[in-house]
Amino acid sequence: MRDVISWSFPIGQLFGITIRIHLILPLVAIGLIGREAVRKEAVAGAWEDAAMLMALMFLAVLLHELGHCFAARYMDGEADEVLLWPLGGLAFCRSLPHTPLAHFVVAAGGPLVNIGLFAFAGLLLTFVFDIMPPFNPVWYPYRNDGTSIAMNLTTWGGKVVPVDNLFAIVLARFFWANWILALFNLVLVGYPFDSGRMLQAALWPRLGHFQATKVAIYAGFVVMLVIGLVSIVWSEPLLILLAIFIFASCAQELMNLEHAQEESLFGYDFSQGYTSLEKDEPPPPALPKRKKRNFIQRWLAERAAKKRLEEREQREADDRRMDELLEKIQRFGKNSLSDEEHRFLKRVADRYKNKP
Repeated sequence: MRDVISWSFPIGQLFGITIRIHLILPLVAIGLIGREAVRKEAVAGAWEDAAMLMALMFLAVLLHELGHCFAARYMDGEADEVLLWPLGGLAFCRSLPHTPLAHFVVAAGGPLVNIGLFAFAGLLLTFVFDIMPPFNPVWYPYRNDGTSIAMNLTTWGGKVVPVDNLFAIVLARFFWANWILALFNLVLVGYPFDSGRMLQAALWPRLGHFQATKVAIYAGFVVMLVIGLVSIVWSEPLLILLAIFIFASCAQELMNLEHAQEESLFGYDFSQGYTSLEKDEPPPPALPKRKKRNFIQRWLAERAAKKRLEEREQREADDRRMDELLEKIQRFGKNSLSDEEHRFLKRVADRYKNKP
């Protein structure tokens, strides 16, 4: 209970994936809607537009995270939980093959969903309403005045016209929500954004896992500085919180990375990521006492520890099943295996093949 950032509640399941909502998310959504309701320059009914935007952004983020989950399953990994919170979403993917391709595909899965969604919405706007999709990241997504829901949109002929068709308005806002999410995750190249993870996977074959991860983390620090400056210029509290979160995530990931590298010098194998210690060897000498972690760092560390435990249990289960299948092959031949068992053997064999 001490880590506020970990407080969440489930709202249901989709495709076997539990959807969890952080307790602060509804409060932030209500606050943003209320800000439009009391803003002096806002027109009557602007809070209704803000409520629609919150709902569309929630849907876009949820589909984004499900894209990560489906990509993880496609690469023979597992994903059974998604957390939605004020700064976006987190998809908890585990048991991925320790290969650059697997990690690149999983990182790209979320932005690809948003690209597909805004492309679909843009095509409908174009061919059904002759409306140009709102590509401007700082587009004003609210109604013109308090007399109707009409808002200004631009035709492909370059003419700005008021549009009061609800379907066209929803499409324009849905396009914009997915466009913003795709830009955030592809243009801001650095950890923990998806583009940062794709950068890490792209550099992995050339630099190795450790150095590639380090480059992505330092790129994240640069992104944090940029977002921090923008948040000051625009006086936007959510961007300030995002900059703080990026800093905490990068600092924690760098600490985990260097700690794993230090322990590997004592004979531990971390080639499969930050897995738990599995060798019966004396523990390494005590490291210097670290500074007390804040609640974000504690939450990230707990998630990393849980992930390490799950990966270890999964490997042990895979090893047991591998023994059973090898015995089955010995007794009945390889043709006795099902398609799923063949895929399992290939996945485990690839894991050992990539292990130095």
